[in-house]
Amino acid sequence: MTVGLDDSKFFLVDHWPGEVTWGANPDDWTAYDATEVYSVGTKRMVYDDTNNGWATLIYLYYTTGAGTVAAATVKSICAMDTTGMATAGQWFHVTNDGSDAQLTGPIAIALGTLVTGKYAWFWCGGVCPVDTVPGLDGIFGSDGGVTAGKWMVLADSASVCKFHLATATDVANFSAFSMETDTTS
Repeated sequence: MTVGLDDSKFFLVDHWPGEVTWGANPDDWTAYDATEVYSVGTKRMVYDDTNNGWATLIYLYYTTGAGTVAAATVKSICAMDTTGMATAGQWFHVTNDGSDAQLTGPIAIALGTLVTGKYAWFWCGGVCPVDTVPGLDGIFGSDGGVTAGKWMVLADSASVCKFHLATATDVANFSAFSMETDTTS
């Protein structure tokens, strides 16, 4: 059983540096690259008819972090890797390892399966782009405490990042908004 939010019941708020630019899109948004094919931080927008809105996608560098988390899969919730974020340009390095992720910063969700040290596209803003990446359809993990109409941050839940209800004591960029209470599938 998975506790979480359906893709149509939340949206992401893009807090990553940079603006959406126009240019060539990849043939496969879910593939990863061994070398930097686009500049890290490149953003594109796609319209999603299923979820009735725009989605922002961003090109980032993925690392598993210092922990023992397995490679990310489609729908893995990622955040800045804290081991390198103070290094110039490494704010575009992300991990799904909750112990190494900046849990109260920008969020990026993997569009496909990733291994450490690769470049790939992630969903970072707007509605879930299920028309572009059908694998995003379904439930995204939460820690079981999300309620409707609330801002969310991330929590380190069993080693991986999951959605968590933001509280008044969180000093954060609220990077996601829930439109329902989490469910069990």
